[in-house]
Amino acid sequence: MSSVEPILQDGIPGVFAARQSRSIRNRDSFLKAGVEALGTMPFDEIKISELAAASGNSVGSFYTRFQDKEAFLRALRTYAVEAIDREHCAEFTAEKLQTLPPEDVLDALVDLMGDIFASRFRGVLRENYTRIMHADDPWAPIRTHAQQVVRTLHDSLSDAFPQYGPKQTKTRLSFCFQIVVGVLQNDLVNNYHVFKLDDGTVLPALKEALRAYMALPVRNKE
Repeated sequence: MSSVEPILQDGIPGVFAARQSRSIRNRDSFLKAGVEALGTMPFDEIKISELAAASGNSVGSFYTRFQDKEAFLRALRTYAVEAIDREHCAEFTAEKLQTLPPEDVLDALVDLMGDIFASRFRGVLRENYTRIMHADDPWAPIRTHAQQVVRTLHDSLSDAFPQYGPKQTKTRLSFCFQIVVGVLQNDLVNNYHVFKLDDGTVLPALKEALRAYMALPVRNKE
């Protein structure tokens, strides 16, 4: 896991470029405060004055970094995607996964996505997912990042299931990812089902489901 904070690239609409180290620290302190706030409340309920107080800044400082709250949300989204890549996805590489048995790769996929959806960015993910039907599709950057995870899965297991052949293997692995993300997205907004992320039951169930779907031995439950 990298301890270095993500570097936001210029070009996020409504987010003003930060060049000096102090400006960058102020901006990042607002982002960290926003991530924490979204863990406990919807974005619309967050007040800029509360963000300023939590980050040790002024309200005026907020507006030197962000045009408005929507720009702040865009920055939070970019910050979250880049941090997730560093903190969770860095070890999920085809080179590493190709050394593992297929069932362990599927388990690694479930663990990776479970870690992401349970991470400090859960509130950021929830807020953007609930806005998925908005015209600007705020889930799009997260979807793009997820597509890289799917490509890594394909590359890691491309020849691991000769009984299916390359094309069907790719399709089945894509559906494995769809199963995992679909369940975790539902858990993100409807946490009342039999299996849940926060009580530790949903990830073992997902692993069992993927193994069965890919016709792999299911491990005995401990």
